Amino acid sequence: MGNASKLILAMVLAFGFSSAKAFNPYTSSVILENMDNEWFLQISTSQVSAYEVLEDYYDTEDISVLSIEAYNKKYIEYLKAHMYIVADDKAVELLPVGVHLGSQQAEVRFVLKGMSGNFNQLFLKLDVFEENGSQQNVTGFFSKNGNVSSILNADNEFSMNIIYKDGKYILSEGFSWTIFHILYLSILLMFTLVMFFVLRYHTNKRSITYKGPVLVYNRQ
Repeated sequence: MGNASKLILAMVLAFGFSSAKAFNPYTSSVILENMDNEWFLQISTSQVSAYEVLEDYYDTEDISVLSIEAYNKKYIEYLKAHMYIVADDKAVELLPVGVHLGSQQAEVRFVLKGMSGNFNQLFLKLDVFEENGSQQNVTGFFSKNGNVSSILNADNEFSMNIIYKDGKYILSEGFSWTIFHILYLSILLMFTLVMFFVLRYHTNKRSITYKGPVLVYNRQ
């Protein structure tokens, strides 16, 4: 399943938790997936939104004059300071393995060191870009033992708790979805996505021009 498909599925499953939130243009996607018994996390967001947050976060520095390497370090530093993951009471380390900071989209991929292929409980607090005020992070968890999705925002303190129960992973406060839930939310999502991109277009027209480095980086 491609990242685009995973994001759409994540939004469909999570829409029931907070449908009105999907109209918010300050939206990022976070995808966790298991590949070859190793866990990865990928976060994607608007480059302009990320740049504005970093300007505020490092307000004593002019990040527009940083080199690509220095800007990359600042960006990774910020992300790691705003992501906290615990699997079975053990803190998980985030190691960057791929970064693409383009003029439109910012994507960073981490390997989750210390997170086993199977676990009983996973706690995530992902308050990246919370400085936007109305930020929401559409989060999808994908594994062979079940998929879990939620919209993380200030209302739930940007956190979610996943547990292994009856042979599959679920939200600790979740409920069982039926095909009727999915079909209904899929129709609703189509309308929401149209509104989302319309609002994103008009918001970006009023936003500042991105002036930071453009980076394509892969750690060997």
